[in-house]
Amino acid sequence: MNEPAWTLDGDIPQKPKPGRWAFLLETLQTVVLAGLFYLVISLATARVVVDGPSMRPTLISGEWIVVNRLTYKLGTPRRGDVIVFLPPTNAQTDDLIKRVIGLPGETVEIRDGSVWIDGKILQESYAAGTTAPDNRWTLEAGQLFVMGDNRQLSLDSRSFGPIPMREVVGRAWIIYWPPSEWGPLEWRAQTRTAAARLTESGFRYNIIPAPCRTGIFLPPGWGSAGRSID
Repeated sequence: MNEPAWTLDGDIPQKPKPGRWAFLLETLQTVVLAGLFYLVISLATARVVVDGPSMRPTLISGEWIVVNRLTYKLGTPRRGDVIVFLPPTNAQTDDLIKRVIGLPGETVEIRDGSVWIDGKILQESYAAGTTAPDNRWTLEAGQLFVMGDNRQLSLDSRSFGPIPMREVVGRAWIIYWPPSEWGPLEWRAQTRTAAARLTESGFRYNIIPAPCRTGIFLPPGWGSAGRSID
């Protein structure tokens, strides 16, 4: 016998409507997952804003950077890495951002405007200005020698000496603001010349305020962030 071409509404199976508790449970699950995601991102990275000229021309004041906290949990710093680290003195409360020049156990020497590592001259395409004054440091195990790329406007290991690796927050990884400058920091190093934009007046050393080292990747003014003295 043929099925009828029409049915009553009551003949169609209806899906049970979710109750209020089911809706609240789904909302709670969404909030918890979002919180866990944010926590993982915050533990793995930090975001900072550059403030000052000491890392010019590599980093420009006002740029926002993602810092990878896991890089040195899984490996060790390399020469040339740009790192964020805790301030070396009690007088300075903000984190610093500099470039790794000397590695543990090496002898770093500044002589005649150039940097020498274990008696061999270091080629520095990223550096701007004359490196001075002449001096010599022998690094112990677990120490790094760091300098700003703008050698004439940088407070770094030439002043406060080598830094312990345990004070390193992470490796500067991605420039994400302004949008026109978005990309890995390695790209910036390859495209900017050492003579670029060194006209900013005033001495600053680029900081990251201590209470603001964490946060997800948001444009300036959205959520928490840090400030980095370069």
